[in-house]
Amino acid sequence: MKQRIKEFLKNNLCLRLSDEKTKITHAADKNVVFLGYIIRKGYGNHNRFKCDPFDPTLRIYMNVEGILKKLRENGMCIANDYPVGIARLLREPPEEIIRYGNQVLRGLLTQQRGCYNFFKGGHIQYIVQFSIAKTLARKFDISLKKIFARYGKSLSVNYENAKGYTRSISLALYKSFSRQKSFFATVKSAITSFHLPSYSLVNPLTRACYICGNPHLHVSMYHRQTKKKLIKPYPPIVTVMLTINRRQIPLCNHCFANIETNRFHLNQLSR
Repeated sequence: MKQRIKEFLKNNLCLRLSDEKTKITHAADKNVVFLGYIIRKGYGNHNRFKCDPFDPTLRIYMNVEGILKKLRENGMCIANDYPVGIARLLREPPEEIIRYGNQVLRGLLTQQRGCYNFFKGGHIQYIVQFSIAKTLARKFDISLKKIFARYGKSLSVNYENAKGYTRSISLALYKSFSRQKSFFATVKSAITSFHLPSYSLVNPLTRACYICGNPHLHVSMYHRQTKKKLIKPYPPIVTVMLTINRRQIPLCNHCFANIETNRFHLNQLSR
């Protein structure tokens, strides 16, 4: 069974299975922790429903304890999951504090929307929301109540960006923690329809010259700058490279020298 799984991961998902870290266990008796998820057969003994030994369904659960551990390590809550302010962010502007909260929310909950216990994500969001609010309260030395009165429940902050435009940012709070039943099915369909890109193993320095087409001479790659760094009027070779959307082309030594001395006209290169 382990060998079959190894072949499936390699051939279908392009993943490598580690023999040292992989074990075969019974999902109805023990939780299987994989990529931040908990995979379990049936409801198990961790749910309010009685365990059904004849339930063959594999269910994916959110690893709540693992997420809470990450929040404690990030300084967003203490041992009893009580949210606290983040001391290292006190010198940051309010918009950066809000942006950090969004990064944490998306990183912890976005990929959990298909889990059977996604309803527990409300507790995770509560910790992040109040941790960011307490960080702002400590920064401005005001009460938590005044923070929510000033910025609202979603902690919406107006600021001016580097270009002088007024922007607004707020916490991307989830309105519902109902499980999205089609979430993992959508991910699976995206994987099965994915095709690996084909790579060319041919050394570009062995290609034919782009101008004269002579395949028997040694070629070198001619590079151009990015378009925003180019100065108009463009040289003929740069105009051609922009037309074919190339940053580099192979040229033989003779054509390379002619390009460097600007001996080619645009009509010659276009042909």
